[in-house]
Amino acid sequence: MIARLFAAIAAALTFATAAPAQQPGDEIVFGVVATEQSENVLALWEPFVEDMRRDTGYDIQLRSASDYAGVIEAMRADQVQIAWLTNASGLEASRRANAEVFAKFIYPDGQLGYRSIIIVPDDSPIQSLEDLLACDQSVNFGLGDPLSTSGTLVPQAYIFAARGIDPQTCFNQVTNASHEQNLLAVANRQLDAATNNTTNIERLQRTRPDVLERVRTVWRSPLIQTDPIMWRLDLSPESKRAIMEFFLTYGWRGDAEQRAHEQSVLRELEMGGFLPATNDHFLPITRLELIRDLAAAQSDPDLTEEERALRVGEVNAELDELETRERVVAMAQLSTDIEQARARMVADPEGDQAQVSELVDTFLQDQPRNVQAARIDRRAETGQWTRGFIGLGAGLLLFAVMFFGSMPPKHSPARLMSDRIIDAAIWGGFFGLLVWSFWPAEVFKIPLLAENAGRMGEYLAGFARPDFTDWQLYLHQIVVTIQIALWGTFFAVILAIPLGLLGASNIAPNWIRVPVRWVMDGLRAINELVVAAVFVAAVGLGPFAGVLALAFHTAGVLGKLFSEAVESIEEGPVEGVRATGAGPLNEVTWAVIPQVIPLWASFALYRFESNTRSATILGLIGAGGIGQVLIENIRSFQYGKTAVIIGIIIIAVTLVDALSQVLRKRLI
Repeated sequence: MIARLFAAIAAALTFATAAPAQQPGDEIVFGVVATEQSENVLALWEPFVEDMRRDTGYDIQLRSASDYAGVIEAMRADQVQIAWLTNASGLEASRRANAEVFAKFIYPDGQLGYRSIIIVPDDSPIQSLEDLLACDQSVNFGLGDPLSTSGTLVPQAYIFAARGIDPQTCFNQVTNASHEQNLLAVANRQLDAATNNTTNIERLQRTRPDVLERVRTVWRSPLIQTDPIMWRLDLSPESKRAIMEFFLTYGWRGDAEQRAHEQSVLRELEMGGFLPATNDHFLPITRLELIRDLAAAQSDPDLTEEERALRVGEVNAELDELETRERVVAMAQLSTDIEQARARMVADPEGDQAQVSELVDTFLQDQPRNVQAARIDRRAETGQWTRGFIGLGAGLLLFAVMFFGSMPPKHSPARLMSDRIIDAAIWGGFFGLLVWSFWPAEVFKIPLLAENAGRMGEYLAGFARPDFTDWQLYLHQIVVTIQIALWGTFFAVILAIPLGLLGASNIAPNWIRVPVRWVMDGLRAINELVVAAVFVAAVGLGPFAGVLALAFHTAGVLGKLFSEAVESIEEGPVEGVRATGAGPLNEVTWAVIPQVIPLWASFALYRFESNTRSATILGLIGAGGIGQVLIENIRSFQYGKTAVIIGIIIIAVTLVDALSQVLRKRLI
């Protein structure tokens, strides 16, 4: 029977894995960064991607990441082939992910750039940049993603590096968050000042004008060129041509109805169209990086005078080389003509588009000749039904094998038919679900672990060179993380005690127990990150939001464990106390709690260990502690520093675990 079972499983999986496979080259993944709410970003880009899917003939899949590093790493692993990135993150993609710029966008009014800004609450005493840079450590300041051009790089270069100021020592607290989080934190007076950009402000003027009324701008940067659209260098020539033709003509082709539709899609994205571009697009960003590095070298107190002179000389040499390159590099005149013609069309939408179309056609003649693009594999549209039927068939097959295989031998004790059916149904259903989930869970990618082992090794090699430069900061932050876990667990225990008692079937009646169980289920079901994001809106970025997130989630977990401990107590002591005429409260106090205290303490200590680990992840949404520093270094590709932080986290969690084991032995 076992042989038949394995043969059936192998046959089902072989058939299942072969059924919905797509031909290589059909799918191209377009990656975007959710600088605001992820669902909003995807909703804005989906109409554009749908048009790209229809017009290029490729199965374009839209993917979103919460930070720029995620898109860059996905591009590096060839999981994303095209991406919309910022200037700073795009430069990192060109260095790390085998990517190059092929287009940039322009704004609906024809502008070719935007500005970084610093915002403060409308009633803030900060009236100017000089007020902000008093550096008396009274200001809580918010920067953007470490790879954000307007949120981090431009303010660092134009404000802090130019004045030799370190934001970490200038301000009381410095956090990193998305533009939307920073804006809301400033509007709600949870931050005293934060970076943002004019594009985000203009979008919110339409969607949330009430929020903008509560902030004002105290600084604006010089113009920053618009963001690049990039593709992997190894994308096929026919794919590149189809994609480039789509981008360069989108919004300015077809009849009036098509142009109106495409321009409305672009307006929702705060775009007016696309222009051709190359990696020379990054020359101004490279200059900003060098200016920032020069200022940092000049003001670094840890450098000797010889080291400072050497570092300053190196940066100046790079600046001279860049200046020479900037003088000799110029965009082709053809691209300039397209830019000028497109700008005229933005100013006069009713004008003749023939000039733009002619110039774009000429530009594309230099690209590889068009090859018929692979059409969308329509099997994907019916894939869910196909997978469902395959899963159902596999489950029924295993059901039959288990049912007939469980028939007892002739002289063995008989088994109930219902038991055999139930057992076979459970195993058949489980196997059917596994097969049905094979494609949505992308388990078919297991061979990639072997194929891309070299890539993983290259990635991990960055951790092999630990950087201990900021070890004192990391030690301070790991202490904060443990403090977050400690207070979160303490509040959770306070909440879990009444929940555990009221949720126990031998203590509370059903009309109380059932609703309390629902409450515990709800608290347990919501991830700490989600809960933390809610509390960030109330108490702002920082450790207290993490404390509250851990407290509410852990209260649901401990409440269930506490109630189960109460349900397993011996009834003898309870009956003894009851025989004395004591009321329900005295029964709980003198007969129930003494029995469960050791278990409750053990559960609480275990959750303290777990919360120490969980607190390191809450840095994703700016909830403070070592997690925030960890995420910032990962997003900045500072893998040497990341390795040191991970080592400190491992040591801290091990020490907490050892301490809790000692305490459990003393209490149990």
